[in-house]
Amino acid sequence: MKVSLLAGVVFLTASGFMSAQKVEFFHNGQLKKGSIINDEATGKCKRLFTKDLKMSFKGTCKITFLNDETRKDETIILKEGEELSFKILSGKIIPRDRSEIRIEGVQLTARKKQFSEIAIQQEALQNLQSFSLGDVLQQLPGQYVQQFDNTQFKNIVFRTASGSSVTGSGNTPGGDDFGNRAFGVQLMVNDIALSNNENMQSYDSANSSPFGINFSTSTRGGNLTPGQPNYGVDLREVPTESIESIEVVQGVPDAKYGDLTSGLIKVTTTARPSALRLDASLREGTYQVGLTKGFKINHNNALNASVDYMNSLSDPRSNLVGYDRTNVNLLWSSNKNGFRNKLSASFSTNSSKGKRDPDDTNGMIINVDNKSFSLGNNITYNLAQNNKKPFFRSITADIGISYATQLTERRYWLNQGARPYGNATGNDVYYAPYTPPSYENQAFADGKPLNIYSNFSINGGKLTSSKWAHIYSMGVNFRYGNNFGKGRYGTAGQFTTINTAGQGSNGMRDFNYRDNVFSSKQYAFYIQDNITKGFANKHIFRANLGLRYDLQNSYSTFSPRVNTSYQMGKFSVRGGFGLTSKAPSLNQLYTSPRYFDFLLGDYRLPGYYSAAIMQTVVTPGDNSDLKPSRSWKTEIGVDYRFSFATFNLTAYYNRLFDGFTTMSVPKIMDKAKVEVNISGTQIPTFEIVGTDKFNYLQNRIVNGFESTDKGLELMASFKKIEALNLVIGFNASYVETSGRKDEGLYKFKAPEIMDKDFQYGIYNDSKNKSSMARASFSFDYHLANAGLIIGLRTDHFLSDRTLTGANDIYPIGYLKHDGELQMIPENDRTNPKYQSLFLKPDAEKLSGLYNKTLHNVHLRVTKDFLSGFRLSVYVSNVFNLKAYDERGSVYGNFTSTSFGANISYKF
Repeated sequence: MKVSLLAGVVFLTASGFMSAQKVEFFHNGQLKKGSIINDEATGKCKRLFTKDLKMSFKGTCKITFLNDETRKDETIILKEGEELSFKILSGKIIPRDRSEIRIEGVQLTARKKQFSEIAIQQEALQNLQSFSLGDVLQQLPGQYVQQFDNTQFKNIVFRTASGSSVTGSGNTPGGDDFGNRAFGVQLMVNDIALSNNENMQSYDSANSSPFGINFSTSTRGGNLTPGQPNYGVDLREVPTESIESIEVVQGVPDAKYGDLTSGLIKVTTTARPSALRLDASLREGTYQVGLTKGFKINHNNALNASVDYMNSLSDPRSNLVGYDRTNVNLLWSSNKNGFRNKLSASFSTNSSKGKRDPDDTNGMIINVDNKSFSLGNNITYNLAQNNKKPFFRSITADIGISYATQLTERRYWLNQGARPYGNATGNDVYYAPYTPPSYENQAFADGKPLNIYSNFSINGGKLTSSKWAHIYSMGVNFRYGNNFGKGRYGTAGQFTTINTAGQGSNGMRDFNYRDNVFSSKQYAFYIQDNITKGFANKHIFRANLGLRYDLQNSYSTFSPRVNTSYQMGKFSVRGGFGLTSKAPSLNQLYTSPRYFDFLLGDYRLPGYYSAAIMQTVVTPGDNSDLKPSRSWKTEIGVDYRFSFATFNLTAYYNRLFDGFTTMSVPKIMDKAKVEVNISGTQIPTFEIVGTDKFNYLQNRIVNGFESTDKGLELMASFKKIEALNLVIGFNASYVETSGRKDEGLYKFKAPEIMDKDFQYGIYNDSKNKSSMARASFSFDYHLANAGLIIGLRTDHFLSDRTLTGANDIYPIGYLKHDGELQMIPENDRTNPKYQSLFLKPDAEKLSGLYNKTLHNVHLRVTKDFLSGFRLSVYVSNVFNLKAYDERGSVYGNFTSTSFGANISYKF
């Protein structure tokens, strides 16, 4: 039994027990309102938690209240082992003198909620040493403790075997499978979307895949991968200092939330009076310091301020590769006369530095300097005052705006002799310039992304005559994104040069975002009804029914969302399905024109002239016809509450379609025939005397990828073993992932030996299939009176299989030199006349772990002192285990031994 009080005015005595109070709450599926009458029986309860006007009791309680509707007394009995929790929306609470981990019922692990939500709050935020949000999320099912490295961007994917769940050292996956899933994760902070859709910090988006890695480098000092376009929000940029709670929805979200296909992360921050707290953390080459203070302005207003700085080196012995982050956050909250307001402002800077190795004169330098400012406001006005019961009881408005400057620089030394490069911006045959024989190649990306998010909703509740409780809402979303940066630019030949006449390559030109990028707009309308019904046999039915309409860059999507559950005492069954969509990013939509440069001739007479005759063909490169990607999400589950634990088992099937991928487009150009006139030491002249047909390939981003994820997920929350002061948690997951490009998106490959009949062979594109099984235990010894937590986290890698080498080696068609495309009938594809197009067979094999399991153990010890100090020590891979797969190679997902510590002091 768990009773949630939704609203009320509560007064507490110094001992922490309830006196007379006005409340509104759900009990057995019915909405009740009345006055709770103090009863000495509540003294038998044990107070579990008090924070931000939230409280829970556990034990034997008898709560008596006067029902306003019936004007009769009713009694709620809380039996041994059952829990009563409520939220105080106004009133005053007398805080304890003891610190948080001295409270008996502090939550130490992530917990399953009503449907597919998982909550991480309070002490569970610190279960892993957290420098950013990405570290916290490693305790979710299917995740694991990552190799520690903050010099590479961190994102997350849910319920898939397509790649590492949170990116780690040297293990940043590319490709459509992982990329589409990472891109489809939505992060909300106080119900305001954080967006990376406007990030355009790439250098070749016209020709590369939608999920290529940009501006990365590797040196003896480590690997550097700054934040990437098209991969979702970089979780390193979100500190944990002011986070109150995190909720993760891996399944079907409410209709309120859009622009996602993979999952939803909801972060809540709270302003309340609190002592000045100093935090300092250290782990390997990373240290972080932070200050947090909560101010009470008056009875109805509070202000929270925090500032933190993090510095990270990939290798503590070298300063070649590093990352810095500074965050300043202000949060003001007000609650008066039914009007609640939360205003937040933040300023942050982060920089990534990849310096040249002194022993490598040709090494690459990467400098990334980002600054951002964001402002958000949440307003709620309660219409149901003075005993009024309007159809809509509250109005909510959320608005957020963020603006950033992003400057990325790449430099390296080139000493390859003077080479011609294309610089024409239209179709032309011309004299091409040359690079210097030796020079520093420089490329820059200068972006200034702007994002605006707004939501407006009206909300209400109703209890029908047949005792069906409805909590309903309807609202609208609006998103705006743009980029006003200088764009991509650099030194002469910064992207491509051509060495030999008769060769061609895809070229690049400067591209100004401010002039060439148009804004992205998304409009949405949604309705939602959360239904609860309690029956005479004490069974409870719940359903969240929603419908969302999205208009994303002129493309419409209707998205039904359904979550249901039926509770029969200790046993519950639940299920849900829904459609979600994700709009393309600006970096995918606006790639700049595609340039193909062909070197017709290169004539040099040392000391007199160098004349390169270049032909450039320009193809429009923008992808304004890109549709949103979509995902059908389906899940069913069962929950059972034993006397010693609660188990949650979920089966899911997710299908992504219209995903973003790359299509190879065969192009035919009229290659100029030139007649060159050479006269002494004069610069040669040329004359166009005809044309030849020439085939070449260019890439284009399209909606042409589909994939499926199907799997099982198990979570278990065990009751605290009082005699041992031990709390045990467990989660496990198994998932299979398969993906492929749509029919018609072929792979083109030229024969290894030039063939007079075939310029390219055409093949079915690669398919993939992978599976993963992981499990994790947490053992937390919590001695509340001493303020001590000793925690062990275990990671178990049970299986990790990827199938490769299963593709057909025979061509399904070919492209002739004159541009004619011919498909081959299936029964003729092995004909020896196509032998020059046969690919070398690759043995079908499994990689990863398939007949071997690996296990890792991590330790956390936390002790708080009544003086205000709190000390935590973290050890990853306590036993210094080495992990190898069946082939004897190091298993990349296994974290090595490392030590960390955190100290905080409350003044």
